[in-house]
Amino acid sequence: MISYTHQERFLITDDGVQHLLINVGDRDEESKGALALMVKHKGQAEWEEVIDLNCSNSESTADMVLDKNYLHIVYSCDKQVWYSRLSYDVLTSTWWNLKTRRIFKGSIQTPSAPTIAMGSDRTLHVVFTQTSLNKVVQLVGYSSGNPLLKWTPTEAWGHRNKRHEKAGRILSLETGMGLIYTDVSEENGIAHSTLNFVKTNKDGSWTTPVVLESTGAGSHDPYGSHYSATVDDQGNIHLVWPVEKRLVYYRFDKATAKWSANYILGNPHQAAYSQVAKHSDGRIFLIFNVGEQLQMVESSDYGLTFNHTAFLIHPTGDPLYDWAQPRVEAPAVFSGTLAVLQQLSTVLTDKKPAIERLYLFSVTP
Repeated sequence: MISYTHQERFLITDDGVQHLLINVGDRDEESKGALALMVKHKGQAEWEEVIDLNCSNSESTADMVLDKNYLHIVYSCDKQVWYSRLSYDVLTSTWWNLKTRRIFKGSIQTPSAPTIAMGSDRTLHVVFTQTSLNKVVQLVGYSSGNPLLKWTPTEAWGHRNKRHEKAGRILSLETGMGLIYTDVSEENGIAHSTLNFVKTNKDGSWTTPVVLESTGAGSHDPYGSHYSATVDDQGNIHLVWPVEKRLVYYRFDKATAKWSANYILGNPHQAAYSQVAKHSDGRIFLIFNVGEQLQMVESSDYGLTFNHTAFLIHPTGDPLYDWAQPRVEAPAVFSGTLAVLQQLSTVLTDKKPAIERLYLFSVTP
């Protein structure tokens, strides 16, 4: 349900309704897609499925961005990448008018882990990981000013090799577009994972990559997707990425155009999943797992300093859960109450199969 952390699948509209796009697995009904948009109305306990995305299957992942009353979704399926657009009726709190367009169809390439963002000129940009038939992997980008009509390839990033730990997060900046991406290079038979940043120049070309982190390639981020990023209302970028057993916070200062990584969260447990969330009043929140609980820290000075806000503790007992890598999902932008989802897997036993469960926390910071 929650896998690629760099994608956004959870949002709250101004009417307080929560919207979650999850993969529920392949269905018995052939007409039902695996990706489903679930809605929980304010004051209600139950979630309701309102839309499923055609063609999506159990391997599909998705990303989405809300612009006014339009929800723009990009998702993968087999050897294709699809774009979907939904309209939201604020009077009835319902979605309608689903329209779709295929962005990419590969004959020998398999796309995965797409992300989407809208530029200040209202052009939509998509970046996804592309794997060829001989397992060569690279990141590619597409853009469109008319997403229901035509998409155009734009750029490719990273090393072309058979290392799959690569994923990109496209971001909308005040001066253009930015891209955070993970890459793996090999030198003398030794593989290195890097966290990189590029942005567009005034002429639309892309800058030379800035390497934010370089570490030995390992199992801490097997698909290069365990990072979360957002842009605040001053144009600063906030980013978290696990480096071995540490969770590192990176900050791009828009005024100086420089990156820093001064605030490091030491964690004796595997900090594989984390989220960055932005409050409408400008505060920045980081949510990440520490053993059997989630920790939340906040900044009221745009990421210069952080203070502890809360521990989110789930009741223990029957059933037993696997706490090796509890996953977390939170809206990129919120106001008032922050909704946090934690995904846990029950422990596999001789009598019971492992089951994935989602738990919802509601925090008023």
